[in-house]
Amino acid sequence: MLQDNDNFTRNLDWNLLKVFNEIVRARGITRAASAVSRKQPALSLALRRLEVRMSTLLCKRGAGGFELTNEGAAVAEACGQVMEIVRELPNIVAEASGQARGKLRMNLISNLICPTLDDAIAAFHHKFPRVEFIVSVVPWAQVVNALLRDEIDIGIGPSRRRRSELTYQLLFTEVHRPYCGPTHPLFGKHVDDPRDLRDEGFVLTGADEPDELTDFRVRYSLGTRVAGLTEHLEEARRLTMLGVGLCFLPDGYAAPDVAARRLWPLLPVDGAPQMDVFMIENPNASRRRAGLGFREELLKRSWSTPVSRCLVE
Repeated sequence: MLQDNDNFTRNLDWNLLKVFNEIVRARGITRAASAVSRKQPALSLALRRLEVRMSTLLCKRGAGGFELTNEGAAVAEACGQVMEIVRELPNIVAEASGQARGKLRMNLISNLICPTLDDAIAAFHHKFPRVEFIVSVVPWAQVVNALLRDEIDIGIGPSRRRRSELTYQLLFTEVHRPYCGPTHPLFGKHVDDPRDLRDEGFVLTGADEPDELTDFRVRYSLGTRVAGLTEHLEEARRLTMLGVGLCFLPDGYAAPDVAARRLWPLLPVDGAPQMDVFMIENPNASRRRAGLGFREELLKRSWSTPVSRCLVE
């Protein structure tokens, strides 16, 4: 069997695997031909040659559309792994010479304030200046979805309900408190009981609101009177500073405005909701070298940094 495998490897036209991978990605020969700017008969012939070489039918073609056989699905998975390795070859060569490059794909929740993360990004860029950062700010649920689809290397966000397919490393705990602007009657005052705020109008942040914060609001009947609604924390902050209503904001995000007397926190830290923020990964996804390098940089700092470092008292 080993000899047969060796003969297969030596005699295989590797371009056939590339063509098959394109057909699978396009979900059909016609669409694949358009995607790679080649004629359909040429791709059909290449597919047939690969099937003859593999001695099996890889896909069904006909009026029912394109469908992989069980054998075709197995070969398609292997082809995807081969293509990923080939795509990484320039990065492997560059890393061997001490010049790692490639893309680091990361999704974050909005307006994240964490010196540990900032330090890791700066240190990683200093070591590997040729790596391209691709950073997207998305609602926390989309962080998880992107990881499950293998679209990103690392996600940073909260996760009360953890997925068994993913791994979680605590980075810090973020405190959310209700804030008001300088024209609000409560500016400069301290409130010990959250229930005292239940008649106040609140600016809400919709789907991007963390579960822990939603639970806290419901428990104390906060936000039943809606003064404003926006999906963007920046706009919620603006409305709050203009006196439209109260709004829960992360302490780290609000700190500069508190120092400048543009915002005022109404609850003590120990009486406010807290949200754990994690570095989230998919251990079964493609392990890109840039992602692995940044992961090590971030873990090195998160393990040696007290969680409270990212809290703003």
